[in-house]
Amino acid sequence: MIARFMKQTPALTPGAALLIGLLFVASGIVPMLAAFDIGPLGREDIQGPPWLGFVAGGTFVAAGLSIIAGPRAALLGSLFAVLALAGLAALGNWVAFGAGERVCSGSLSLPWLWGESDFSGLACRIPFGLGALITDAFLCWMIVATLQKALGGPPRLARLLKAAQWLILASLLPILLPLLVFLLAGAALGALRTRLTTGTWPRNEGFIARQKAGGLMRGRGSKPPDQLQ
Repeated sequence: MIARFMKQTPALTPGAALLIGLLFVASGIVPMLAAFDIGPLGREDIQGPPWLGFVAGGTFVAAGLSIIAGPRAALLGSLFAVLALAGLAALGNWVAFGAGERVCSGSLSLPWLWGESDFSGLACRIPFGLGALITDAFLCWMIVATLQKALGGPPRLARLLKAAQWLILASLLPILLPLLVFLLAGAALGALRTRLTTGTWPRNEGFIARQKAGGLMRGRGSKPPDQLQ
């Protein structure tokens, strides 16, 4: 499913891929140099150990090289994409599970509500932890998909690739399950409101009509409607 979506994504022209890729590479060089106290930024500007700056910048560089490689060098592009995703995973896992105190700042901007606040401890680690687990799952899938491509494509590693896709789904469950509960609760409240207002439960008349029509056709030997007498 993920591979089909990526294949359907429109490819950039070589010139556009080169331009965008170079912009990513240029954006990543500065924080990489900051890890060595070189350039306009220094180690004191990195909110953590120096390797964070190198990994953060390397993520942009690897992503840019992956864009430049494009479909003309698909395997090389996949390798750079794995490196970029590994960089993101390393950053998220360090914030979520690394040693030391964590302090995060965030803001909420809505038409009726706006505010800024700082979070520390678990309030900071938990959101990054969820993101890190999702990134880790996608990284596992990307590694398996790249290995499969290097080995000549399907059906090699097909079962392992399927397992990686299930791992992605499992990592998304902490987000999908509350969303599903919220949607079901909203539908239940809407049905209850209709019951209290009209005295009857809401009915999906279109679905009921289709079911009745399907039952009628099965009872007539599945003949099309224009042949029913």
